[in-house]
Amino acid sequence: MTVEAAFAVGTLVVVLAVVLAAMGAVVLQLRCVDAAIEAARLGARGDVDGARRAAERLLPAGAEVGVEVRGDDVVVHVRAAPLGSALPGLRVGAEALAAREPSPVAPAEGPDPLPGGPGTDVGAEPASVPRSAPEAGSDAAPEAGSDAAPDAGPAAVSDAVSDAAPRTTTGGPR
Repeated sequence: MTVEAAFAVGTLVVVLAVVLAAMGAVVLQLRCVDAAIEAARLGARGDVDGARRAAERLLPAGAEVGVEVRGDDVVVHVRAAPLGSALPGLRVGAEALAAREPSPVAPAEGPDPLPGGPGTDVGAEPASVPRSAPEAGSDAAPEAGSDAAPDAGPAAVSDAVSDAAPRTTTGGPR
């Protein structure tokens, strides 16, 4: 083997090592970003200690994680050394910020102001709407476009509106 070939092989090995180290630094940078985002989300929910633990779990040993609360924001700083301690002067890091989420509010005392809230039957009609009985001898609902009787109440109006909607039939006229 000539001196030139040995020099070329040595140069290729050094270039390959530098490329692999750069790729490792980029991957570690992405891990730092992911860890900072995850920690910021957990910190925004009020779990600052859990945020620090989650970031440390996602990073290699020796990484620095800082979680601080600034007013309504949670800021997370993450730093780590690529290739461990092989390059002590080189560090990659990331910072993430998340707005703190409001604490859950206890439900107000009294009845639910919204119909169909928790604890109600979805198919049940509200008790305040009277349901009118069909007239004797008349089993047909009002025609589409005809007005319901003014004193029939909201149930008759909703029946008239629902009869105006198109229906699929399987036989003759209704």
